[in-house]
Amino acid sequence: MKVDVGALSVVLNEGAGGAGPLSGATFVVKENIDVKGQVSTNGHPQWATTHAPAPANAAVVDRLLAAGACLVGKTHMDEMAYSLLGANPHFGAPINPAAPDRHPGGSSSGSAVAVAAALVNFAIGTDTAGSCRAPAAFCGVFGFRPSHGAIPMAGVVPLAPSLDVIGWFARDLARMAEVGKVLLPEDTDQGVLEEAVFLGDAFHGVETELAAAAAAAVDMLKSGPWREGRLDEDFFKTALAHFRNLQAHEAWASHGAWIAAHHPTFSKGVEERFAIASKVTLEQKNAALAFREEAKKRIEALFGDKGFLVMPTTPFRSPLLTESEEQLDAKRYQMMRLFLIASYFGLPQISLPLPTTDAPVALSFVGRRGTDRKLLALAQRFCSKMKK
Repeated sequence: MKVDVGALSVVLNEGAGGAGPLSGATFVVKENIDVKGQVSTNGHPQWATTHAPAPANAAVVDRLLAAGACLVGKTHMDEMAYSLLGANPHFGAPINPAAPDRHPGGSSSGSAVAVAAALVNFAIGTDTAGSCRAPAAFCGVFGFRPSHGAIPMAGVVPLAPSLDVIGWFARDLARMAEVGKVLLPEDTDQGVLEEAVFLGDAFHGVETELAAAAAAAVDMLKSGPWREGRLDEDFFKTALAHFRNLQAHEAWASHGAWIAAHHPTFSKGVEERFAIASKVTLEQKNAALAFREEAKKRIEALFGDKGFLVMPTTPFRSPLLTESEEQLDAKRYQMMRLFLIASYFGLPQISLPLPTTDAPVALSFVGRRGTDRKLLALAQRFCSKMKK
């Protein structure tokens, strides 16, 4: 490894990969993904000391190795995958290669940084509430969150199982698509993605730098079929409250017993989130599930038969390392407001870095559930046109 950006927690054998569609490609995996013989730290040293080495690889690791890729390490992450910034009080924050004075994003921080620093060809992370999309946007690389359930989660430490997915990063869309061909099932939605639906609520109040960087991409999209869609502020406020309750209830179900037994020390934000999670009731979780089922109709109507959503991945550049806890918490709330669309409703989303001379910003496409391969192909066609 040439550059020390603090992305890697473990360096593994860098031998050549086998034959297959990913032959010669190197990759890393997040610390909550099992690699045989390694302890999955889940971003916390006390988790590491209270868990045994993995007896087998996670399913995603085996699938990539079988395709010829070479695993060269594991990467740092936020504590318990329960944050969006990449700051970890135990292991430090990986350095954002695209903006060293700013957060790398999380919780798949090390995976995005390893790709941005050109340490590997691609990297695997997990995404529950934006944990691949935030670091992709902040580090200036491509990031993908698939439809929920599209990729097996066996061998991955859970946070909120009804929201958790495997995601990945790369510096170019050809590599993103190659990984997708290995990991993704055939699309279950046989419709097309050809009408850009600009989610007006998501563009409201974005940073000036992001709006300027997105202008050419927006113009390109509006040269074809497009329309504007809205969900309104009441929807976002209600959906976010339910989404956070669902995530919190499942997070406590996943880790509450371990926390009660071992009393781990967390950063302020993660400690507060688990404290809140411990008090979310089953009734609140069930209300979140009921709201999601009802709201699906509105989301499906937003897409229509041929639509894909267009929105900023995040409404701003990565926060500065010097920003206060209060500022960071406010920005986390703003990000989750956008991330919940794909997370809550199990949809695929790809984050596309935009050309900029400042810290990275990104635009996202969101597809209907089960259009993962078509969404990657759409992104390839769009970025190819943008380069002409």
